[in-house]
Amino acid sequence: MKKFRFLVFIDDDHPTNVYHKLILEESDLCEESKFFVSPVEALEFFKTLADEPDPVFPDAIFLDINMPMLSGWEFIEEYQKLGIPESPVIIMLTTSRYVKDLERGERLAIVHKLISKPLEIEHLETVCQEIL
Repeated sequence: MKKFRFLVFIDDDHPTNVYHKLILEESDLCEESKFFVSPVEALEFFKTLADEPDPVFPDAIFLDINMPMLSGWEFIEEYQKLGIPESPVIIMLTTSRYVKDLERGERLAIVHKLISKPLEIEHLETVCQEIL
């Protein structure tokens, strides 16, 4: 089975990040991962990465929709301003079933899909098959 080379998770909820790290370890579907509780820090990471001579961008970004400071939607707007040519797909993570979020995600080409939290191994397997 194919594996993700590199994944980034952005979620302001620390326990959710711990759970997702455990899921990644258990699944053995990812070689490297990076977790951020701050979407602002994640943007800084991508700005720095974009400035490197031979950057290695993640295969996908798993992004929480509802966060303080910067929502997942606002993160996407700021991320797209970076002008990264080969942007990874974004998987939006949410506990909400708000119809407007689903519709908004469908309108953005960079958003691959919305997944209800918590992320499960089956979700990772499906995304892996779909994007790799």
